[in-house]
Amino acid sequence: MGIDCLNYDVLDDITIILSTPETLSQIDELVQLTNTFKLDLEDNILQELEGDIEGIKSDADTLDTGVDIESIFKEINETKALSKETELAISQLTKDISYVDNAKRNLTQSMTMFQNLKLLSESYFSCRALLDKDSFIEMASPYKVMCGLAGSFQDYKSVDELSKLLSLISRLQVDTLSKIKNCYERLLSPKAGPVELDEEMLRHGACELLETNKGSKAKVIDLCLDKLLYDISEIFQVDDEAGSLENLSRRYVYFKKVLNNFNSTYANYFPSDWEMPFNLTMRFFALTKKDLHNLLEKEVRGSLSIDVFMDALQTTLEFEKYINVKFANKLVSEKGIEKISTSFEPYLTLWISHQDKIMSSKMLTYMSEEKLPQTHESLVVPSSADLFRTYRSLLSQTLELAEQGSGRQKILKDLAQFFTKWLSTYLTRILQPLLLQDGAKIEDKNEVITYTLLLINTADYCSTTVEQLAEKLNDFLDKDKQISGIFDPVKNSYGSIISKGINFLLSDIVTPEMKFAWREFENYDWKTVVVEDYSRYTTTFRNILSDDNSSIQKILPQFNREVFTWNFLDRVVDTLTEGYLDCIIKLLRPDPPFGTLNKGRRFDTQQVVNIGEQLLLDVEYLKQTLYLLAEKTANEVSGQNASYKRLRKHIDQNIDELTRFMKLLVLPTESADIYEENYATLTDGNTNIATWAFILSLKGTSWDLAEWKRLFTKFNRKSRNEKTENIFIFLRCRRALDQFLNNLAAIMDPAWKRFIQGELKIKPINSPRSPSISTSPSSPSQKFQGITLNDNIKNLMSNTGFFNRGN
Repeated sequence: MGIDCLNYDVLDDITIILSTPETLSQIDELVQLTNTFKLDLEDNILQELEGDIEGIKSDADTLDTGVDIESIFKEINETKALSKETELAISQLTKDISYVDNAKRNLTQSMTMFQNLKLLSESYFSCRALLDKDSFIEMASPYKVMCGLAGSFQDYKSVDELSKLLSLISRLQVDTLSKIKNCYERLLSPKAGPVELDEEMLRHGACELLETNKGSKAKVIDLCLDKLLYDISEIFQVDDEAGSLENLSRRYVYFKKVLNNFNSTYANYFPSDWEMPFNLTMRFFALTKKDLHNLLEKEVRGSLSIDVFMDALQTTLEFEKYINVKFANKLVSEKGIEKISTSFEPYLTLWISHQDKIMSSKMLTYMSEEKLPQTHESLVVPSSADLFRTYRSLLSQTLELAEQGSGRQKILKDLAQFFTKWLSTYLTRILQPLLLQDGAKIEDKNEVITYTLLLINTADYCSTTVEQLAEKLNDFLDKDKQISGIFDPVKNSYGSIISKGINFLLSDIVTPEMKFAWREFENYDWKTVVVEDYSRYTTTFRNILSDDNSSIQKILPQFNREVFTWNFLDRVVDTLTEGYLDCIIKLLRPDPPFGTLNKGRRFDTQQVVNIGEQLLLDVEYLKQTLYLLAEKTANEVSGQNASYKRLRKHIDQNIDELTRFMKLLVLPTESADIYEENYATLTDGNTNIATWAFILSLKGTSWDLAEWKRLFTKFNRKSRNEKTENIFIFLRCRRALDQFLNNLAAIMDPAWKRFIQGELKIKPINSPRSPSISTSPSSPSQKFQGITLNDNIKNLMSNTGFFNRGN
């Protein structure tokens, strides 16, 4: 009978579906499928009914078809009733299946529990029997099983039999621990005499048993460590003489014997992963640290000897170094280890003070040592490297001794002040004597050059390394407690001596050699000059600057850093420029008294024009000479880099100033308008009256007041409303300009006086100014002046810092 029949019997299909016991496992799927089919069937019926009802309403003729609506609803109700009966029958069948599943689950758990209980009881009796025989190795496996299973029965202690069994197991564990402790006590007891215990039995048996309980393992380890350190704790007591600071080294020696004895005699009784030697050492550290803390407190309240304190500290540091090597740097790599030396931290100011004695001794050694290095790779005093190695060692030791916190902040500040003190001492005692005093007689120029460069390079090395030292210290300090300011005075001192060394090379070595060329300039017959070829003094300059045996060529390769090489060349260019300008002014300046036609000029205007034309030719040759010097240096130092280009630019600026000045000398003055126009072009529109007057006097202009007024009338049209302090090229020789103004103001002729005071408004200078610094505003050599030099050194420090090595 099919499912579509009205008299469909569901039992027939259920009997077929559930024909075998295996089909019971799929009963849930059957119920779900039946419910799904039931819902789909109901939806289909409702849809068909809705369609039929709409058809009835829309077409009245369907009433005549003879369809029995009542019979349709009756069939629907019968179908619903049948589906409910089917659902009820299925529920009755599956209810028994659920009971069976629960019973099966309970049975499985019961069987597992009884099996575990059997294993637990068997392992207990096995362990009890083996323990009586001290058979720890055979006992290890059942003991682990017993301990593992005992935990799973803790929830059933309410059962008397289980409670009794668990009590027996707990007692067995206590007996096992007691027997193992007894074995190790007998093993480590020196008074018991030689004890024969099986190494394998303890290491692979007893220790394996202890691994099942971390607490028991810790107790046995503590027992062994206490036994091993018992003699030390008894002998070296704080209140006894043996425990004093003087005998601290004896404590360390004794422990080394204990440690070595353990490694040779007892280490094989313990597993290697227990790290018993290291644990023994850490226990000794804790014991000694506690005793040392109390001992130092007591000694400081009394009269602590600094020598005893330092001996104790040094001994402790050496012992820790020995331990660190023995255990492969575990003292450094592992966290949470408190070293013995930290006990000295509150008293480290004594330690730093003691370093004064060491540094004083080192300074005496440095003073007696040869200053020149044995190799030519770097011209630096060897003792400077040793000085900073000492500082680096002190810093490392301080960081090891001083833990994080406010105590470290204070100690590092004290250490910084200690460093600056001895850096200043090193500068005063070792470096400053290398520099000759101003005006001192130079007997061996090459030797003086070498020692001056030795001074500059060493001071630069010290200044650079001091900066790194300050940064290193600041890394370990809070941001609000930075100590860079402590080092500023000493850095400035080193920067100052570098400047003095550079200035000495320029003033006492280079400038005297240039004086020979300037004497040739002065001895030249300028009155009869004919512009045909370069003057002799320019050739002399080329030899001074470029010859391999010249002082400049000996100086340049010996700078340790390129920045000094290029900046020194900047200064050489400035020195030559200022010397050249000074010679020209001395040659052309008028001699007093001024303002009188009775005293003739040394050169007339035409002769000055000839001189100017010769100077223009000479200065071009000097420019090529300076280019040659720059190229030669670039090839030897670092090639055509940015520094070379900056030097070329600096040469061009200086030569351009000289060239424009020389062109002013050859300018004709017949036309005041043309002269004024060219003057403004060559001086970039300079309106300074003093500069205008000085240039006019250098041109050989006679003291004809009418001529001066004629030229000034044109100049004054532009300058009357403009006041400027720009004095053109005479910024390089301000004293010569001031002397000219004083001589001009000293004219006694009334007409000249009215012109000078009324129109030129020139007043005498009270006292000639001292020579200005020999650098133009745009000159890179300004970097060497004052504090700017130190900033330059700081910015150009090597990236590989001395105090960053090994970090």
